[in-house]
Amino acid sequence: MIDRRSVQFAPVTHPIRTGRLAALLTGALLVMLHPVVVVAHAELATSTPADGATVPSPFEGPIILDFTEALADGSEADLLGPDGATIASAEVDQAGARMTFEFAAALDPGEYEVRWTGVALDGHVDRGTVGFTVAPAPPTPEPTPEPTPTPAASGTAPAETPAPATVASSASPSPSPSDDGGETAGTADVLLPIIVALLVVGAGAVYLLTRRNRPGMPG
Repeated sequence: MIDRRSVQFAPVTHPIRTGRLAALLTGALLVMLHPVVVVAHAELATSTPADGATVPSPFEGPIILDFTEALADGSEADLLGPDGATIASAEVDQAGARMTFEFAAALDPGEYEVRWTGVALDGHVDRGTVGFTVAPAPPTPEPTPEPTPTPAASGTAPAETPAPATVASSASPSPSPSDDGGETAGTADVLLPIIVALLVVGAGAVYLLTRRNRPGMPG
């Protein structure tokens, strides 16, 4: 008989189980590393103006882009005008994770686009655009004609208008119509009896002369 205790069995390996274990370990490692990779992305957090915003004219900036992570060398941004030409390039503040556009003059009305490239410290590259519109300037109101200044408006007290009584008292007295009528009436009263008397005397003289000149009348 064979003594079973003297028989030695070689260890049996299972390739299939070993492969599964390696896959599980690899997956766990990737899960642990995944948050680190996401945090290292230099993505755009906010912008001024915001994407799709309309700003009033005149718009003198600045345009500011803030990112989620610090920016590495190679990060840049350009501003394109309504005709598609590049107007300005941003200054990159790597410590502050910010890009800023400054202008010497106000932007003309129209549609503008910012094209940015953000490079993270681990070398990951993100790209994007921000569009905004500068509205036309409101029409200038026509100037209102100013009223003609008066003495009161110029701050000088207006001259007092003399009262009608004062004017009447300063004028030369004019003869009253009643006075002329009284003088004419008095003259007529004096002349009328004289004229009547003269008429009577003249009539008597004519009568006497007529009687003397008749024939047969005593002289």
